[in-house]
Amino acid sequence: MTFILVRKLLRDTRPALIAVGLLLFVFAAFWVKITQRVTTEIVPMARLISQPFGNAKALEQVFVRGPSKVSQAALGWGEMNFDRPTDFLAIGMLHPVVLVISFVWGVGRAAGAVAGELDRGTMELLMSQPVPRSRLVLAHLVVDGVVLPVLCLSFFAGTQFGLWAVGDFVPDYALLDDLKQESPLAKALIERAPRDSTPLDVSGRGQLAGLVNTLALIFAISGMTLALSAAGRNRWRVVGYAVLVVVAMFVANTVGQLWEPVACVRPLTFFFYYQPQRAMLDGVWAVDLNKAWNLGGPVLVPAVGVLFGVGATGYAVALRIFTRRDLPAPL
Repeated sequence: MTFILVRKLLRDTRPALIAVGLLLFVFAAFWVKITQRVTTEIVPMARLISQPFGNAKALEQVFVRGPSKVSQAALGWGEMNFDRPTDFLAIGMLHPVVLVISFVWGVGRAAGAVAGELDRGTMELLMSQPVPRSRLVLAHLVVDGVVLPVLCLSFFAGTQFGLWAVGDFVPDYALLDDLKQESPLAKALIERAPRDSTPLDVSGRGQLAGLVNTLALIFAISGMTLALSAAGRNRWRVVGYAVLVVVAMFVANTVGQLWEPVACVRPLTFFFYYQPQRAMLDGVWAVDLNKAWNLGGPVLVPAVGVLFGVGATGYAVALRIFTRRDLPAPL
């Protein structure tokens, strides 16, 4: 009977899975093109403009410290090196598009698991079958175990397709040539600047490690929302509560990076443990609680383990609530 439930849930999820998987694929491929443009065209120009200041990264540092400070805190790309394509490629997993899709999928599907069935009046029909309530929760867990890797692999496939489609990352100085024609002052500076047409090294293979962190984040959001869904009877009310919690966590994590007095709340949010770029670029899977709580020394915890633990706890709470509650009659 569990297999039948899983098959039904997968069938119900299939249209959304195809649409979201395709969206992630297209975005990942598009992000590769953005990466190529930034690292091969914009960065060389920024380095040239920075030369009179005696620091090739002067413009980049001003940009990071200035208008993009909030984005840096919110998305966690402050330690990235923009002239390395693989570093910029990793920012794709921190992009608002990916975060919003993860958030919407985790909340939307889990909110309909119990509260959605009650809201539609279909739970009574489902429970009239000879199936324990625990099997329904187990079926949703199995579905998460199937669809979440598919979503992450869609993003990875998009990156690999993008890398194949755009070709080598060869520095392009066309923007500098255009600037040279427009400004005599810039012409002398540009002509003295050395040019290197050696293709830049770029690899998306490490992205699989980062996407494990993405999968864990979606699972944590899904588990939390499922616990709320198991206790509710109105899908949109559950969605509202889940959205409030996740948005509050995101804001708390962002403000905690910008304002040190509230940094202590960051480890209480999902996003403190969402650092896929570190897993992709450095193979680092742990986060240091000492940075937020001043514990007197490094206290490393596995980021992915915490998120999976939160998701599993959410499923356990949902199982306990759903198997003990009285189900209201459909209105």
